Amino acid sequence: MAIKGTSKFDFEVFNGDFDNWMGFNKQKYTREQAIEEWRSELMLDENTPYIVEDAFVRYRFGVDEDNENRSCWWLEWRDCGHRSVPVWSIRTPFPWELEGTE
Repeated sequence: MAIKGTSKFDFEVFNGDFDNWMGFNKQKYTREQAIEEWRSELMLDENTPYIVEDAFVRYRFGVDEDNENRSCWWLEWRDCGHRSVPVWSIRTPFPWELEGTE
């Protein structure tokens, strides 16, 4: 992954599709540091299951889940060029994502 330059983005809680969903700047956090900070910020137990995915954030205009206009950081699944910041997307899984893992 190429470093795109420095970003003001550190980490953020995101609302929408998932529970306990946060994004952490890959330029500032290792995967392990991001998971530790995620647990700390959301006050989650050490044994809380999680899913870590590669994603991007971008500061832009959009419409949130309440149909409100916002200019803010948005977590996205594709790289949109030099304005995208690579992040660790961390969230708790849905029950069906845990089936067969025990």
